[in-house]
Amino acid sequence: MSSMAREVASMLTGRRVRDVLVPGWIDRDDSVPEFRPQPLVVWLRLDEGLVRLASEGQYDHLTARRVTAADWSDVELLAEAEDEVVLASYGEQLFGDGRDEWNCTAVRAYVSGPRHAGGTRTPVIRGLALDFAGGRSLFLDPAWTFGIRMGNRADEADWVVKHGGDTVLESLRPPVPAHG
Repeated sequence: MSSMAREVASMLTGRRVRDVLVPGWIDRDDSVPEFRPQPLVVWLRLDEGLVRLASEGQYDHLTARRVTAADWSDVELLAEAEDEVVLASYGEQLFGDGRDEWNCTAVRAYVSGPRHAGGTRTPVIRGLALDFAGGRSLFLDPAWTFGIRMGNRADEADWVVKHGGDTVLESLRPPVPAHG
């Protein structure tokens, strides 16, 4: 197994996810201002710091890294936006269970397989699933037309049917933090 799932799991080990943050801008062109999500990057807000997930390359794979603050200066669409860029809280919309934190119980990274990687290319994450205590799941598809598509276990199952044959599944269960 490559270290893709292990790297993501290590970012979540001993941490609680408090929110999912999505950048976008406030469109004030009409009489009612509207939030326009632009999820080329999303952040998992942890009890300490964040995990930045970004659609990279030809918007065909996902990268993950720990960061101390949300920054989109390297995302041209957001950095050069004429409208005000803000972060929206999606945690409740995605999980809808009234909790204010979630412990990650499993990580599934769908990594580029031999047919996709061309034999010499470094494996990359094509899809990422995170399971949380309480039966909630978050699936991230970095190849969606508008950035990272966020969904649930049903969306993951649909993705696997369509794209799973070109990937290798790496699965890992990070230790769940003790409540203190």
